[in-house]
Amino acid sequence: MAKKGAKIELLYVLGMALVVIGFCVPIFQSAIGKANGFKLVGNGNSATKLFTLLIFIGGVAGLAIPFLQMIAKIPQARLLKIAALLISIIGLVVVIVISYNSKGAGFARAIGAGKNVVTSIFKLFYVGAYLIIIGWVVAIAGLVTKK
Repeated sequence: MAKKGAKIELLYVLGMALVVIGFCVPIFQSAIGKANGFKLVGNGNSATKLFTLLIFIGGVAGLAIPFLQMIAKIPQARLLKIAALLISIIGLVVVIVISYNSKGAGFARAIGAGKNVVTSIFKLFYVGAYLIIIGWVVAIAGLVTKK
């Protein structure tokens, strides 16, 4: 039986797992095919690559924190969980902003989005993008609910 203090916030872990899985399955589908997060990292400029990876890094960190918390006491674990979630969300927001400001360069060209980047990106969302967004919502629900 687990220690009383070693409870895992199941909703948060489930949400962050969905973010990681969503990054690994196809996020976008266009005329040139489907692209998961790692394929998107291979295209675009350095800033786009970095912020695309932040989606994955935030998800992995969010998954690791609750399990590390079971092994050792982590001060401010709740704050670290919030930071991991925010890193993941900010990663996607910045990628969209960079793509919008570059008027179709890098990431947008990689997925065939064209000049109306923001509307094109939302039209091209595939299973992975929806898993990431659902994962964020579930993780937020896990953070705000108490047992």
